[in-house]
Amino acid sequence: LISEIYALAPGLRAFHDLERKKRIIRVLADHLRGSIFLIADGVRPSNKEAGYVLRRLLRRVLAYQIVYEIDSSLFEKAAKIIKEKLGEFYPEVSKTKEILETFNLERDKFQKAIAAGLRELKKYKDIGSKEAFYLYETFGLSFELIKEMAAPDVVKSLNREDFEKEFKKHQETSRAGMEKKFGGHGLLLDNGELKAGNEEELKKVLKLHTATHLLQAALRKILGSEVKQMGSDITAERTRFDFTFSRKLTAEEIKKVEDLVNETIAKDLPVGFVELPKSEAEKIGALHFFKAKYPEKVKVYYIGHSLEGAFSKEFCGGPHVNRLLEIGRFKIAKEESISAGVRRIRGIVTGY
Repeated sequence: LISEIYALAPGLRAFHDLERKKRIIRVLADHLRGSIFLIADGVRPSNKEAGYVLRRLLRRVLAYQIVYEIDSSLFEKAAKIIKEKLGEFYPEVSKTKEILETFNLERDKFQKAIAAGLRELKKYKDIGSKEAFYLYETFGLSFELIKEMAAPDVVKSLNREDFEKEFKKHQETSRAGMEKKFGGHGLLLDNGELKAGNEEELKKVLKLHTATHLLQAALRKILGSEVKQMGSDITAERTRFDFTFSRKLTAEEIKKVEDLVNETIAKDLPVGFVELPKSEAEKIGALHFFKAKYPEKVKVYYIGHSLEGAFSKEFCGGPHVNRLLEIGRFKIAKEESISAGVRRIRGIVTGY
């Protein structure tokens, strides 16, 4: 892989600094391998957890391609080499078409922005935390890319601590805007996934959150284990659930999933939880985000009379309804693609 990168990069071959050249090639090789394995394992670029790691890796590869004039076939050739060398031991990396589709989609989405960001970078004579955050927010250039791609004297005053402070300031401003949206008195609940502005909204959110657990379990029962959660966002109006799946769902499949959720609700099963060591929770098949960071002891929420025979069991911090009939009736309002291999369902609940 390293020799292939060198052959495809005339901009790197012209470097006189041998140590820097070696470092750049090693970084590229590591980022390419990491990206390909993450995509092969079902991760898709996003702004959360493993998806965010993947996005950072791909953006750096794209930036290197532009700056060092690396041939556009780099990712395709890297995927082919890894398939040939490791496909026997890791058959997932043989899904070359799916891997390339994911990369090409991300490239098409961000290549222009990254190229524009790198051009913008050259205009600065001094970059501090505010300028760096502007480049990050506007063009997707990470702190590491800015430090690496700008001339050393341009970023001599830029440090990670100040950049993080600027990032935190932006988050607080965004949170204040969200609180205003939910009534101006702050959110009663906001844990990143669930948002409710008052007691009435909280009741609705608990119903939709519990219904989302049922939805994931139903999707896996109808469509198979290819379905893996990629993210969710729940408000008082709807649940939004993202998951890996290679194609559009048929109308019949959507109806089957919806019916299975509602049949389960009609059984009025209880919702409970246990706290377990993470390794034990994984052994019993509790669903969780791929490569997310969890504490050594986790909560596993399950829907059913016991953990062993549960309809659904997931790593989760809660909260949920106590029994399923509290949910009402679940309806899939929309099913769509949001990127290669990732689908999105929007669902609502109504009273009986």
